[in-house]
Amino acid sequence: MRQPACVGAFIRDARDRVYAHRRSPDRRLLPGTWDIVGGHVEPGETPEETLAREIEEETGWKLRRIEAPLADWEWTWDGVVRRELDYLVEVDGDLSRPRLEEGKHDAYAWVGLDNLELMTEGRTDGDRRLRDIVAKAARIRLTQRLRLEPVGPEDADDLWTLHQDPAVAEWYAGTWSLETARATVTDWAAAWERDGVHKWVAYDRGTGELVGRGGLSRGNVDGAVALELGWTLRQHRWGAGYATEIGRAGLDFAFDDLGAREVVSFTERHNTRSRAVMERLGMRFVREFTHPGLVEGLDGVQPDAPFALYAMRR
Repeated sequence: MRQPACVGAFIRDARDRVYAHRRSPDRRLLPGTWDIVGGHVEPGETPEETLAREIEEETGWKLRRIEAPLADWEWTWDGVVRRELDYLVEVDGDLSRPRLEEGKHDAYAWVGLDNLELMTEGRTDGDRRLRDIVAKAARIRLTQRLRLEPVGPEDADDLWTLHQDPAVAEWYAGTWSLETARATVTDWAAAWERDGVHKWVAYDRGTGELVGRGGLSRGNVDGAVALELGWTLRQHRWGAGYATEIGRAGLDFAFDDLGAREVVSFTERHNTRSRAVMERLGMRFVREFTHPGLVEGLDGVQPDAPFALYAMRR
């Protein structure tokens, strides 16, 4: 694999929007296009050192901490292939007053889920990869202990690992194959683009360890489309409040980012653990219902399995 030639810093504000600046029209490389903070790794520098230097040179802010690696990809210009490492970072400084680097950038903007196409403005090559990484960064949510990343094709191995956990496999009618995991992440990534919402992969912010997955999806309850909240954890993470953290992040995303008026969640009638999480989240029990084809516990597919339906309205 090529050595990293470039780094990128994804800096977010309190509304989870990503900082971008416009390259000056006389730049040789991609003039007049929108870009993130970053640049070339100089001889003798580590990628982390480059990150700190470029952040200060291009914005006046200082790198406080690296939250996590975000992307590892390659792009080509003038026949030269460059490997870029991108990071989600936190900075110190006044986010309302970036210091644009003279001669290199002439405007700045905060890019959220409502103006992602700004990142493709002026690009004649049709390359949407940077736009898609910005979308990923804007959809990440941080809780006290978890980093929730929107599921994408790069998450197939982690999703496969999660579904090898015996406790997870019991509730999902067996372990997943790697092919199933790959097909699932492709479908879920497409759902993020189509619906603006779907599942996250949950990682421990301190160690980076895979914790589980969860979030929102558009499902069907009694013939009507509903925004449904759910979660799945590795067994050794049960009982420590992680499901509540994922659930609360999902509710906030639904109501604050999507403007939803109602979120539903359901679980097997006898699953007191999941029902307790829903009640801690402030969701209220609505009724029992049957859903053909859903799995209840270890008994296999039930034609009319009884489930407990919970809901929250705002």
